[in-house]
Amino acid sequence: SQSRHNRNVRLEEQNNNYRRNYRPFTIPSSFYNIVYVHRFTTIDTISTLINHFESCYRYSIDTESDRLTNELSLIQVHSIPQHLPSFIVLFELNHLPPIDTFLYEKIKLLFRFLFRLGNIIFAWGAMSSELKHAIRMNLFTWPSLALLINLQGGFPSWYHGAQPSCKVCSPLQCTCSKNSPYVNPGEKWSLQNAIRYTVNRFLDKSSTRKNW
Repeated sequence: SQSRHNRNVRLEEQNNNYRRNYRPFTIPSSFYNIVYVHRFTTIDTISTLINHFESCYRYSIDTESDRLTNELSLIQVHSIPQHLPSFIVLFELNHLPPIDTFLYEKIKLLFRFLFRLGNIIFAWGAMSSELKHAIRMNLFTWPSLALLINLQGGFPSWYHGAQPSCKVCSPLQCTCSKNSPYVNPGEKWSLQNAIRYTVNRFLDKSSTRKNW
């Protein structure tokens, strides 16, 4: 729709503005391995991931939607192991193998390890709403047995509590400083703004809303 197009244009302009004014948020490439999961992923690669997921109990998860259809198209899983390197696994939902293949069953096994009891999974937002489309694809069962922690929900109170005391206003209701892009102290923060205001870095969002 036109409104969605206008929103995408506005977000692209905002992203470019941040790029010009902030240093990029980066993590050394030696800290992680990137793996794409799709119909051409080898069984050996999936087996390596399964072995890693078996021994890892903490993860973060994010999703991306297709620019045109607005449907969930990419699930990004980042393992948080005791020892580096970690794995960043990109599940390309529009390019998975047929559901009656051995590879598809192996991919489902990965999700079973991800959402198993005893795991802790961090996200920026409510996972149940973001993963709704993947649940319908029968990739995993829901609700998850893992402990799901929505960092976005608790961030506003943490952030305002971490601010230095204001001599004019109370710490949680300060209106005279530029320490927040939001008027309402309880408003949900975008991850990009959270990175920008806490560590003064630019989180590039140019790859979101692509034609996955």
